[in-house]
Amino acid sequence: MSGLRDRLNRHLKPSGVGADTAKQSTGEDAVIREFPEERPEGTDLTVSLPASGQGQPGDEGSLAPLDASAEGDREQESWSKLGAELRPGEWGDFVTRRLTYAWAHRHGYYALGELKAVSASLHRLLQTRSKVKGSQASPDKGVEGSRLQPGDLPSDQAAETQPACGAESGSPRTALERLLFIDTETTGLGQGAGNVPFMIGIGYFEGEHFTVEQMLIRHPGEEASMLSYLQTRIAERPILISYNGKSFDWPIVKNRFILNRISLPPEPEGHIDFLYPSRSLWRTTLASCRLGQVEEDRLGVMREDDVPGAMAPALYFQYLAEREPTILEGVFRHNEWDVLTLVGLAVHFGKLLTGESDFEDVRLFGREEWFRYGRWMDRCGLKEAAMLTMEALASELLAAEYAGESDSELPDCLLPLARYLKKNGCYEPACDLWKLYIGRMGLSRIASLEPYIELSMYGEHKLKDVDMALRYAKEAQDVLWRRRSLERRGTGKRMMLATAAQSSEDEREREAEVEADTEESLLLKRIERLERKKLKSRKPIVGATDDHRMGNRLEGAAPAEGPGPDAYLAVSAKAGKSQARRPVKRKPSGGDQPPQQGWLF
Repeated sequence: MSGLRDRLNRHLKPSGVGADTAKQSTGEDAVIREFPEERPEGTDLTVSLPASGQGQPGDEGSLAPLDASAEGDREQESWSKLGAELRPGEWGDFVTRRLTYAWAHRHGYYALGELKAVSASLHRLLQTRSKVKGSQASPDKGVEGSRLQPGDLPSDQAAETQPACGAESGSPRTALERLLFIDTETTGLGQGAGNVPFMIGIGYFEGEHFTVEQMLIRHPGEEASMLSYLQTRIAERPILISYNGKSFDWPIVKNRFILNRISLPPEPEGHIDFLYPSRSLWRTTLASCRLGQVEEDRLGVMREDDVPGAMAPALYFQYLAEREPTILEGVFRHNEWDVLTLVGLAVHFGKLLTGESDFEDVRLFGREEWFRYGRWMDRCGLKEAAMLTMEALASELLAAEYAGESDSELPDCLLPLARYLKKNGCYEPACDLWKLYIGRMGLSRIASLEPYIELSMYGEHKLKDVDMALRYAKEAQDVLWRRRSLERRGTGKRMMLATAAQSSEDEREREAEVEADTEESLLLKRIERLERKKLKSRKPIVGATDDHRMGNRLEGAAPAEGPGPDAYLAVSAKAGKSQARRPVKRKPSGGDQPPQQGWLF
């Protein structure tokens, strides 16, 4: 009812002096009923009022009708200052703002039209609901399930034989025109019923232009009309592109359909959320993966006089109180730039996937991003490009180390890079990276055991070099021993710094100790097994006595000619000890007790 009351109040305006008014809308004419403060007895309160445009507003005490069209014109004029207009909808009016950009328009480093050449490559980031069912999840959290194949999206070359957008087919056919970029501005950060998307911005390619449409509701009563219009746009362009839209924007929009009792639109054919590839590439190299940070550092977009997204709800509430459209000017501009940034990210990722931009461009941002780019390419199914990227990175790390030009600290990507190379069968560069790590870290307490274990396994199974395998296994044991000694030294200090949260810390420490014990036990088993292999690998001398064979088993000990006095003493002592521990029968102390066995010491 509050939405209906607000709509009536906007279309009806009181006139006259010193009067309390009641408003009513009947058909196309809007009239006002006036009730004087002092009324003579017997006066009828039901008064037939003239239609709009027939009254005399200047006459005091007369009934002045409201010119609804004039009120609408004034409101339309205020919105037109922002480039917006009122759009009639099925359930009422709402505000729309439409902007058109040429393909040559540049947003940061990229022109909007550059997406045409690489749009078909975005299928590697795209998933459909039908293909996700029954498929296993991908290691990448952001690219879950199976992906569409290149044939699932029409190429831009095929557009020449297919009708374009707006043709008789009624729906876009090219990969570029099927994309719908979406971004919302909401009254909060939650996903409950109280969080309302008061502005929804969408962008799409149409012909030789890129169009940005922004929809705004002046009050919650207009939300149903806005959602109905959005539903038609999604049906025309069924592939959504957003930033954190899978977890925030799209679930909120679906909730609003339910709360407004509107049938849910069919799930989009695909939803590309650029937050996940952004995290895969820039998690460790950027201060954060917020859209503003990404566009500034990787797209070259510098916003001026921008309204932070966190201030959008406050500005909208201020508009609801003051009804001044210019308050939302900064919110419109912020949402518009967000949609354009989505296009810039699509161009950036498309160039990486097509090979137009490769590791030669990524290496400018550091070796860590270089490695993450290669791993991201591998997850996208581009195995050959990923391997070339990883091998080039390994070669540069090794060349810099041999030339003495490496950094003082080892890059964090060194061990993951060696692990990736080993997984793909490149053992030689992987071993060189492990040896590089050991040479730089030495027997440091904080050194990882992974390169020692991996080199030991490589020497045992690939090179069949037991001595090499045993040497690296014992070095790993030394590192582990140093680490455990450091932990024992800090036990007393941890007991003195006990706090209220000590129970959880103790639990984590116990888990770490169990893991360390398991690691140590596995390492000891490896060393024992390698020592047995080493003993078996030594062939005995033909015709030698048992003493000579025993001497050959001992490294660095010359075979003895015969047993010396020390050997006789050791044998006699051993025999005496075994004789002393031999069980003897004792006599029963009385009765019919059975004889008991005891040990004499």
